[in-house]
Amino acid sequence: RNYDESDRMMVNVSLNATPTKNTFVRATMGWDTGLSDYEYFVHPYYGNPTSASYGDGSFHYTKSQWLDKTVNVLAGYNNEWGKFTFNAQVGYHQQENGSHNIATSAGSFAVKDFYGLANCDPATIITKTTNTTRRVQAVSAQAEVGYNNMAFLTFRARNDWSSTLPKDNNHYFYPAVEGSFVMTELPFLQGNSAVSYFKLRGAVAQVGKDATPLSIYPSLETTDDVGGGFRYGYTGPNTALKPEMTTSWEFGFEARFLNDRVNADFTYFQTRCEDQYVTGFRLSYATGFVLNNMNVGTFTTQGWDLHIDGDIIRAASGFRWNLGVNLSHASSLVTELPEAVTEYYNAYTWLSGNLRNGISVGNPVTTMTGKAYQRNKKGDVLIDPSTGIPLTDENWSILGDRQPKLEFGITTNLSYKGFRLSALATGRFGATVVNATKRDLLDSGSSWESVHMREMGPVVFNGVLKNGLEDSANPTVNNIAVTYANFGSSIYKGGDEEWLEKDVNYMRLAEVRLSYNVPSSWLKRATKNFVSSASIWAKATDLVTLTNYSGIDAVGNSNSAALGGAGGMGIDVWGTPNPRGYSFGVNLTF
Repeated sequence: RNYDESDRMMVNVSLNATPTKNTFVRATMGWDTGLSDYEYFVHPYYGNPTSASYGDGSFHYTKSQWLDKTVNVLAGYNNEWGKFTFNAQVGYHQQENGSHNIATSAGSFAVKDFYGLANCDPATIITKTTNTTRRVQAVSAQAEVGYNNMAFLTFRARNDWSSTLPKDNNHYFYPAVEGSFVMTELPFLQGNSAVSYFKLRGAVAQVGKDATPLSIYPSLETTDDVGGGFRYGYTGPNTALKPEMTTSWEFGFEARFLNDRVNADFTYFQTRCEDQYVTGFRLSYATGFVLNNMNVGTFTTQGWDLHIDGDIIRAASGFRWNLGVNLSHASSLVTELPEAVTEYYNAYTWLSGNLRNGISVGNPVTTMTGKAYQRNKKGDVLIDPSTGIPLTDENWSILGDRQPKLEFGITTNLSYKGFRLSALATGRFGATVVNATKRDLLDSGSSWESVHMREMGPVVFNGVLKNGLEDSANPTVNNIAVTYANFGSSIYKGGDEEWLEKDVNYMRLAEVRLSYNVPSSWLKRATKNFVSSASIWAKATDLVTLTNYSGIDAVGNSNSAALGGAGGMGIDVWGTPNPRGYSFGVNLTF
C-alpha cells in the first residue's frame, strides 16, 4: 500500500530597465519550494510465508522539503556601426538548492490490519534526518561581433564558485568561442538558385561541473559502539575533489539547395572529459571504506550528425511530398584511470551472469565485460574433459561494445489542401544487445526453447579438451556428449559470450499521423469568429518493428538516466517494447 501527497509553489520576479540608449539591465529572481509526504505499508501477511519477517508488517514514512533559489542579473550593450554589429553583456548568477528529509521506518504491528507508527513496536523505530545545501555563485561575460549579416564571432566566459567542492578547488573557469560565416551573402553567390543558402559554423567550448552535496565529507551515522557517538558509513571522505571539465570542438554547415528544395545540416564533434566525477566509486576494503566520490579519469568522444531532407514533389496545385533522413555515429575512448584501477564497472549494469559495463583504458565507455570462455592459442574453446562443458576464465575480459555503428531516422510528409500525412521510422545498425531475458528463461526452464532442449538428444559442444594437449599441434577434439535433461528443470545456459548478440539491426515505425486543418475562412464565417483555427488528427505509434534480434526488446535499457554513467542501453533485462498506440483528437483555438 502506498500513499503520497505533494504541495509546490513557484514564484518568479523580473525587472527590466534601459538606463541609456543601447543598454539594458535585466534581473530575475526565482523561488521553487515544496513539501512532499510519502507513506509505504507492508501487511504482516504479505510476502513469502517462510520469511523470518512474515507476520510482522512494516511502516515507512518520508517527509521531504526543498527550496531552490535563483538570482540572475545581466547588464548589456548593443550597437551598430555601418555594416558592423556589436553586443556585449556581463552577468552575476546565484543558485541555491536546499533539502530537508526525515525518514522513519518501523515494524512488528500490534494490530495486524492497522497501519500507523503508533501500531509498531517502539524498539523497531528507526529515524534518519538528511539536510543538504548546494550553492553556486558565478560571473559571466559575452561579446559578439557581426559583419554585414554574413560573419559572426562570439566569445563567452564564465567562472563558478561551488560549495560542494573543497576550498582549494571550489572555482572553475570555462570559456567558449563560436564563429559562423554565411557564404551565400558574398556578392558572387547571391541569387544563386543552385545554392540558396550555405553557412559554415564552428565552436570550441568548455563546461565545468561540480559535485553533489556531502561529497567532501559524507553524512555521519550513529554507532552502537561502547560510548555511542557518530561515524562514517560505507562512503569515505574526499578532500581532494576537483571540478569535472569537458572540452568540446565542433564544426559543420547548414545548407539549402535548388531554391530551398533540399536542406542539409552536418556536424562533426569531439569532446574530452577530464577528472570525471563519479559517485559511489568502489574502493579497496583496506582503505576502511567501501565507496567514495572521486575524480576517476578521462575519456574522449567523437562522432557526426547528418540531416538531409528534400521535396520529392512540389506541385503548383499545392501537393507536396517531403522525405528526410537523419544519420548519426558516435564512439568513445577511455584514456586515463586512477593508478591500480584496471577496470571500473557500473554495478547497476551487472544484471546477467557476470556481464557488466566495464570501463578500462583503451576501450569505449560502453564496453561490456564478462567471463569469456577459456581458449587455446588457436582460439578454440577449451572443454572440461570430465563434464564436456566449456570452461570459462576467472578473469573479466572485453566482450563487446553496446554503441551501435549507426543510428538513423527517416521522415516523410505528404500535404495537400489542409490534409497532412506524416510518418517517422527510427533504427540502428550494428548494435550489440545483452539478451538477459532469454538467458533467465533458459536458466529457470521457463521457456518453450528450454523444453525443446531438454527433450532433444545428446549434444557435443565445439572445442578441444583441456587435457594438456590443447596447445599442441594435434589437440583432442571434444567428443563428450552432454544431455540437457541432466540439468533438471533448468538448462545449461552457456557462458557470458553466448548472450551478447552482435550486429543487431532494427527499424521501428515509430509514428504515423494524419491531420486536417479546417479552412480558417470557412471556420470564422461558420462560428462568427468565435473559433479562429481548428484541426482534426489521428495518430498510431510503434506499429511495426523489423529486426534480426532474437530477444524481446532490441532497444532494451535496464537503467534510468538518473543512475548516470553510460546507462543500461543495449541491456535487455525483462524489458517490453513500447505497445502499439492509437489516438485521435481535435485542436481548437479561440
